[in-house]
Amino acid sequence: MVEEFVRFTEEGHIMIGSQHGNGSNGLSSRTGSSRRSGAHSPARAWAVIALSAAVMAGSLCACGSTSGTNASPSASASSPAASQSPSSTASASSPSASASVSSSAAATGACTTKELTAKLTQGAGGGAGSSYPYLVLTNSGSQTCTLRGYPGVSLRHGDAQIGAAAKRDSTVTASTITLKPGQSAHSALRIVNAENFDAADCTPTAADTMLIYPPDQTDALSIDATGLTGCADKNTQILYVQVFQPGEE
Repeated sequence: MVEEFVRFTEEGHIMIGSQHGNGSNGLSSRTGSSRRSGAHSPARAWAVIALSAAVMAGSLCACGSTSGTNASPSASASSPAASQSPSSTASASSPSASASVSSSAAATGACTTKELTAKLTQGAGGGAGSSYPYLVLTNSGSQTCTLRGYPGVSLRHGDAQIGAAAKRDSTVTASTITLKPGQSAHSALRIVNAENFDAADCTPTAADTMLIYPPDQTDALSIDATGLTGCADKNTQILYVQVFQPGEE
């Protein structure tokens, strides 16, 4: 096999020759001559120029391909940053939503003593040695509030308590009652007639006021209790009270 070759020498000469190869054992030999570029024929000179141009073009293509390959990672690197934006925005909005519901629920608090007025109504009437009036509390304030549980109740004569404070009757289950301004709730009372007890043990005494503590409050309301009778003995149980229920009756 014979191949033609062309080379430039360091002194500016052009080497043109032929190469003889042996396909069977990979051995080869080259022959050629070194000449200055100007010494060759025009045809060969143009061949050399064309070969050089082809080599340079191949190098440029290789460079372009390399830079194109390197551009891909930078484009794909921008994708993660874009994908993070939606999750950040969504998670940031949740707390504020959850924060507005909590404020609304906390806005309605327990009714305070100064927001309430009290009165006694006939309630369930009387019989079997007891009377069953209703203690009614009305929201006289300007804001909605809640009542839950038992009031504290006692009878007084002047500055002295007569009989024991009301004992809790668990017949009714407690529930939270929301009172808008002007709305009421009632607690059913049982007042045992003082005459049912031995006079020596009770010492019946006319009451003039009833002292009422709304649920969870330390300030009391006082209403007229004329017509009710208690016992001078503070240990005699004549009052019983149930939890508040909605309405006046």
